[in-house]
Amino acid sequence: MCENSSILSMLLLIKNLLDLITIFIPIILIMYTVIDLVRNQIDVNKKYLTVIGKRFFFAVLIFLVPTIVSLIVNNLDEENKYLSCYKEATNENIKYYRAKEEAEKKKEEELKNIEQEKALVKRKQIENTRNVLSEQNKNKESDKNNSSSPNINAGNTCIYFQGDYASHSYNSSCGSIASCGCGTTSAAVILCTMLKDTSYEPIRVTREVCKMGGCTSGGSSMNVLIKYLNSKGLKTDAHDTHYSLGHFSHAKAKTDIYNALRNNNMILFHITRHFFVLSGLENDKIKIVQVGNKTQTQKTYTYEELKSMVENMMKNGRHREIQGYVVVSR
Repeated sequence: MCENSSILSMLLLIKNLLDLITIFIPIILIMYTVIDLVRNQIDVNKKYLTVIGKRFFFAVLIFLVPTIVSLIVNNLDEENKYLSCYKEATNENIKYYRAKEEAEKKKEEELKNIEQEKALVKRKQIENTRNVLSEQNKNKESDKNNSSSPNINAGNTCIYFQGDYASHSYNSSCGSIASCGCGTTSAAVILCTMLKDTSYEPIRVTREVCKMGGCTSGGSSMNVLIKYLNSKGLKTDAHDTHYSLGHFSHAKAKTDIYNALRNNNMILFHITRHFFVLSGLENDKIKIVQVGNKTQTQKTYTYEELKSMVENMMKNGRHREIQGYVVVSR
């Protein structure tokens, strides 16, 4: 309490008033008595002496008011809290404590501003997180509304065809998924089937592969497709002449493909400027999901028949050929 500038200011005012009272009222009483004597308004008699005595008594009493107040406070205030406050009430102390209070107030305001800034940053972070989650939910909802559900065959293989996504962009330099999305559509088939998760469909997979830099003007990059499949927890073993991966030969390819499919693995199959999926075996023939051709998907093939089918496919007036494959396993 004794360090509060407002309380000290009030006590100083009281102290100053008491000082004025103890000085001026006795002086006024004395002057009033002197004036009476000078004017001879009161006879010098016993009655006048009594009046003078009363005036001097009250003058002395008023003069001793501070002393009397101090004695009373001392008796009532054993720890001298109030008396010390009364003594502390000086202009110097008031200036000191007022400056101290202003410094503390400024510090509190700075701390408050810091807390407000922290709260603002936190609110912005929460708002940004909400916006990101909202955008992600919108993307998921958009994908859900715009994509077609996979046709899951008797072998529990998800089947997608890139031609069903003609209205969905692949990238700025290569048109739509229908035009350039054979690689991402094939990856969607593999992920949907092997992870048993139908959220992996061509629109989502294309968006995610493109973010990884896998969408080029010529279609999907095998190297990025492999990284993408690996990022989803799948193992890959690649052999491709175009991308200079592993060692490719038709004899090795036939052996690797049959062994992989017998072990319930899948094959990302690469031919000239095209990808599709080898999904399993049926009566020792290879089942495929030819993402660019629904008719070819309905058939099964020996390796030799598959090779012949590929070589009879034309691209820009040229026959295609098998360039490689990626064994995808869990």
